[in-house]
Amino acid sequence: MLKKITVVLLTSVLVSGILTYCSYTPVSERAGDTMYTSASGIFILYLIYALPIILISGFLTDVLIRNRLKHLPSRLRFFVLAVLYGLSGVLIGMFLILTLSKEDFDIPASLAIAGGSALLYYLVTYLIERAFRRLDKKETPVC
Repeated sequence: MLKKITVVLLTSVLVSGILTYCSYTPVSERAGDTMYTSASGIFILYLIYALPIILISGFLTDVLIRNRLKHLPSRLRFFVLAVLYGLSGVLIGMFLILTLSKEDFDIPASLAIAGGSALLYYLVTYLIERAFRRLDKKETPVC
């Protein structure tokens, strides 16, 4: 459980950081009569929205997808899971857009962000599992 919470927090911070980097307007490029939000304000706003979505959708995707493909060889399983996590992110993003949004905005970009976030969640999960596996192998019993 600690691994999953670590993965969710790390993925949420990474996604929020990437989105903040893409949407922040530097001081040198700002218009004079327009109000802008600071980078930290944008980051916190993205984090508040991303954390619960990644938490719920990540756990749901893990339960539905990850345990069903343990019979595949490890290299094939890595690529199949990467594709399935990306598709699940797009499906969850589409569900959220259709049910919660009433505004008109760029749907393909939103779905790409959702799929990319799900893929990033999978990659962080994979790296954290490998790191914990290596730590478990290095531990020696205490006599």
